[in-house]
Amino acid sequence: MIRRLFHTLCLCALLLPSFSQAHGLLAPIIDDSNAVAAKGDIPTPQKYHAAIQAYQQQVVTQLKTTQQYLDAIVAACRNKQLAQAQLDYIRAHQSYEQIRIIVRLFGNADENINSRADYYLQGINDPAFSGFHRLEYDLFVLKDMQQAQAEAANLQYEIIDLQKRVAADELDIAKIVQSAADFLEMILQTKLAGKENQYSHSDLADIQANVAGSAQIVQYLTPFISTQQRMSLDSGYQQIFAVLQHYQLPNNQFQSFSQLSQTDHDRLYSLLSLQSSRLAQLRAQLGVKVYYKYPH
Repeated sequence: MIRRLFHTLCLCALLLPSFSQAHGLLAPIIDDSNAVAAKGDIPTPQKYHAAIQAYQQQVVTQLKTTQQYLDAIVAACRNKQLAQAQLDYIRAHQSYEQIRIIVRLFGNADENINSRADYYLQGINDPAFSGFHRLEYDLFVLKDMQQAQAEAANLQYEIIDLQKRVAADELDIAKIVQSAADFLEMILQTKLAGKENQYSHSDLADIQANVAGSAQIVQYLTPFISTQQRMSLDSGYQQIFAVLQHYQLPNNQFQSFSQLSQTDHDRLYSLLSLQSSRLAQLRAQLGVKVYYKYPH
């Protein structure tokens, strides 16, 4: 028994240096003369500061609009007005989608606010399933006004907290420029498949909001974009909005996603892909650095 313990201790002693060396390989000492910061840590040139601050204020304003629609949902649920609560859900989510890519820059905020049921192993029965799409499920499938009211109230706290975080932070130009293209990529990945609002089928409203969110970033950066590039981007947005306009109803509402024809679906896919490609070139045209070497 003693001999076996002795052998075990010896073996551990032999292995310890190996573990230490392995740890050293995973966490090497960085020579600051060669230190490179990835996107997100890049200092923003002074000339962009005013535009970024103005845009961040717009994001806060949009979040306040989202909060107002959530207030309306709580009131409608309290008064047992299901149709009104459903309409206000679509408006609230559309408002949120107009700045959603920016929300993704704030840790897990978007995951807390906008996770779909298919993100979870137990789907709609998962205790962690909450936020906008839980509210959507309560209103359009269960039609449970009491549960929807509670979920809308929880969302209000998340949105109010997010307003404070956005107002207090300073976004950098690299992230904002990238976000303009990311809005459109998000449409291509989920909304053109009708995967976002699976219970209310209001993806067309969200597509319009995402395109508007992308165009809004370009608008704030207009002074720094060449005339030729701006004309190209404006034309791209106009063509996308022209297709969506066929499905627009009064009061900025939209038809169900199921009404989108295959021809218009394919047209949108093509136009969004082209516009995303144009926006991908914007970072280089603005001279926004992807990596930055800090001086000594």
